[in-house]
This record gives sequence, structure tokens and C-alpha cells, in this order.
Amino acid sequence: IFKRCLSFSIQFKPFYLLPFLMKAPTKDTIIKNALFGVVLAFLLLPWLEQNEHLFEPKPLGGAQPTSENVKFSVALWREVKFQEGQEKYISEHFGLRPFMVRFYNELFDRVFGEYQAQGVVMGKDGYLFEQNYLLAASGQDYLGLDSISRLVSDLQLIEQDLAKQGKQLLVCLAPGKGSFFPDKMPDEYRYNGSIGRNYPDFVRELIAEKIPLFNVQDWFLKMKATAPYPLYPKTGIHWSSYGEYLVADSLIKQVSALSQKPLPTLRLTRIEQDNTPRDRDDDIELGMNLLRNLPDFKMAYPKFEIKPLSKGKKAPKVLVIGDSFYYGMYNWGMMQHVFEGGEFWYYNHERLVPGKETTFIEDFSDYAAEVQQFDVVILLLTEANLTRFGFGMQQAYLRK
Repeated sequence: IFKRCLSFSIQFKPFYLLPFLMKAPTKDTIIKNALFGVVLAFLLLPWLEQNEHLFEPKPLGGAQPTSENVKFSVALWREVKFQEGQEKYISEHFGLRPFMVRFYNELFDRVFGEYQAQGVVMGKDGYLFEQNYLLAASGQDYLGLDSISRLVSDLQLIEQDLAKQGKQLLVCLAPGKGSFFPDKMPDEYRYNGSIGRNYPDFVRELIAEKIPLFNVQDWFLKMKATAPYPLYPKTGIHWSSYGEYLVADSLIKQVSALSQKPLPTLRLTRIEQDNTPRDRDDDIELGMNLLRNLPDFKMAYPKFEIKPLSKGKKAPKVLVIGDSFYYGMYNWGMMQHVFEGGEFWYYNHERLVPGKETTFIEDFSDYAAEVQQFDVVILLLTEANLTRFGFGMQQAYLRK
């Protein structure tokens, strides 16, 4: 037995000597193994990040995923709802997702010149636009004079009905970025004068029907060359924070004059300037979710106080039916501190009241009665939304 074991050990070298007896790996093998290790590490990194939170990636801009982490149950498993829910949740919440999305978007931008943000168009000199603003400025979304006249005529009926009850209606036309920066628009969207445009026709009809009008687009264009600070940002779609302050201050004065009632006022304390955009001044860029930061110019940020009314004075109750151009004012507290007791009907769909849950306009049993609760009704919309002038309020109000 001993001789056989000795013979076997001589014929087959001991296992512990194998590493010393094996042939040294070649350079190609080392490179392949290293590359395999790197790939494996990258594949495991999202899992590690999701469970250990090793990094703090910059959050994504724009709308965020809303899928929930579905809990396991036999019933959900049998109905395949658990599997589908988990698949959706993991795809929207895996580790390093913000970085991966930014890398993907950056790659498509650099290689193919395509933006993954819907409707975003790069203009001249790095100015960002959304396509519907370019269509509005070029007349490519023109409704036609008959449609415009009908929409304004219906609004006049509402204005007259409110006036009988001692209430007022005001239309506020926010500027569109295409019309504000026509020289920065891509050439294919330049207005050639061959067709009509919604904005000038709506202005003419509103004036003809004697509906109170706050034409911010015209105001901004007139003071564009002399304004001390930018009224519109380079990589955002809404008026600048400075422009928004000017509009808010003027809007308060116009509502007060229209209703013949006092309102709290804004008092400017200082203006800060920053090379890095704040608030919504780069909202298009934030929605693009790129790795790099696009060039901007210096923006201004007013700091102001709100002077309340004296005791005993009653402010008018204000309703704003409008688009996202009013959202900035709503967010800094216009409804709480100036239009106290007022409401913001976002796109005439969501009913936003400070301190309360969002409800929906479609749930009203009597739309006109709800509108008539307010002393002043403001219809505020930008040039790009003139195709939806009123957001259906005319039809809803006149349905009675």
C-alpha cells in the first residue's frame, strides 16, 4: 500500500504544489481577467448602490417615477401583479439610476445631436426652446380668426355676467420665449408673414370686446433693451425670477384698481445676482438631465417683503385660472399673503388651494357658481397656450 501511494504521489504531483508548477498566465489572460472583473464590478455597482447607498447622485429633474414597491402575497403572485409591479419598480428605482439616465441622455446629445426631453429644441447660441413656443411664434399653430373671435366672444359673455354681479375679469397674456427671442429661434421656425398668428389676433379681439387686458408680452418686448436684468433666461421656458417679480407687482396693482379694493403690496429690499440659475430659470435644462452644465448668463433674484393691509380693510377674493406661468407666484405664497383666500385652477383642471389637498374642477356640480364666489377672475396664459384659450372655462361657465 505504501509503495502504491508513493508511486501515485510521484506520478501525480501534490495538489498544494500545483500553483507553483502551473504555467504563469500570459499578458493577454491578465488583461482579459481584468476586463472581466471591471465589467462584473459595473454590473454589481447598481445593486450595491441600491442597498448600501455608497454615492449621492444628483436627483433627476422633471417628473419623477411614481411606481410603488409591491409587497409579496400569494394572491398577487398568482395574478402576476407582484412580478409586474416589482419589474416596474426596480426599473425606475435601481441604484445609480440618475447617473445612468444622465449618461444615456448625454450620449445621445453628443453622438446623435438628439435630446431625450420631449419637445426641446436647441436654438442659436445655445438658447433652449420648447417646440410649442416656436410654433406659436412662427404662426404654425394658428387657429384662424373665426375660432379666435368665437373664443373671445364667449369670454365676453362671462365678463358681462360677472360685471352684473359687481365682479371683474382680467386676461393676462404671458410672453412666449420664441417671440421674445426671435433672433435665437432655429431658421425653420422663423415667421415669414405668410400666415396669421394667434397672439396679435387675440389681442385685437380682446381690445375690441373691451375685456380688461394685461399684455405682458408687449410690455416685456418694449422694455427688453433697457431692462437692468434679464426678463427671460437662456435655458428656461418661463419668465425669469426678476421678470416674475415685475409681473406680480404690476398684477397686484391692476387687480386692486380693477376691483377698487386694496391689496397687500410688494416692497423690494435687494436684488442678488448669480451666474448659476436658481428656481425655474433653467427648467428646460433640468428636464433634459444631462451630465454637463449648459452655459447660462447672469440672472437677477429680487428679495422682497409683503406689506399687509391695515386692520379693517378687506381685500378682494381672487381666482387665477392659468398655466405654469403663475406657478412661481403660487409657490412663493401669492395666494396666502396677497390674494388671501384665493385659488389657483391649474389649466382649469387642478384646484390648488394653499394648505388643502388638490381637487379637480371636473367634480364641480355648478362651475359658474364656483367662479362667481370670487371678486376678480384672472385668466393667465402664455402665447404657446393660446390654442387652448380659456382652458375650457367658456364652455363650462356658459353651460348653464
